[in-house]
Amino acid sequence: MHWEMMMMMKKRLSGSLGLMLAGVCAMPLAAEDSPHQFSANVALTTDYRFRGISQTTEDPALQGGFDYSYTPFGFYAGVWASNLDFGEDTTLVKDTADLEIDYYAGFSGEFAVGNGLGWDVGALYYSYPGSDTGMLGADYDYWEVYGSLSYDFGKAAVSAGFAYSPDYFFESGDSVYYYGEVEVPLPHDFALAGHVGHQEIDDNAQFGTPDYTDWKIGISRSIGHFTFDVSYVDTDLSNGECFGGTDFCDATAIFTVSSSW
Repeated sequence: MHWEMMMMMKKRLSGSLGLMLAGVCAMPLAAEDSPHQFSANVALTTDYRFRGISQTTEDPALQGGFDYSYTPFGFYAGVWASNLDFGEDTTLVKDTADLEIDYYAGFSGEFAVGNGLGWDVGALYYSYPGSDTGMLGADYDYWEVYGSLSYDFGKAAVSAGFAYSPDYFFESGDSVYYYGEVEVPLPHDFALAGHVGHQEIDDNAQFGTPDYTDWKIGISRSIGHFTFDVSYVDTDLSNGECFGGTDFCDATAIFTVSSSW
């Protein structure tokens, strides 16, 4: 249960042509002619949503990460973190997780230089230091492999991809997430982005929701080294289907300010 937001990485996974549209203003920390490139990112958002579901009980989150890339091979790796609050506190579950740290690595590139058709494959490990699930004993940590294809038409860019986990969050079994995205550049440094995804989970009862669809539409603008984003996020889950009666899956508007360098 998260939402796309990893500023550089989760853009690859769930839409974040969007997720936050952060990194638009990224500047490498290494010399431009060096094959080794380093970057950092930070964001403040009013609600950390991953695949449509709040990870902070609809409260704000401070997020950030570091990335490395080796351009001759198209290799990249990085780490990203966010505060979180799942709000779980029952007889069986005493949740103490207040931090998510993600580690990822992969390869990306174009099928032919300049043709606009791109690809991306990799793996991502989600960790929750200090999490304690009490008597249930299920593990929060999990990993995914992912892949995507993208095409830039000039006036718009589209992408489609998937992420697969052999044992999803809270040991809920196999999961597959499919998504499609579109991003349209607008005048005056604005950009419009849309995302639709579908999450399938083997053990829905263990996870806490049925299989579901999420969607997002947002508009962003870059000003100097900052990107400001306003997005509408929703799922097709009712409150009764959302972890036993929460509103963490409801529609919401999210404001994010981010920067990369």
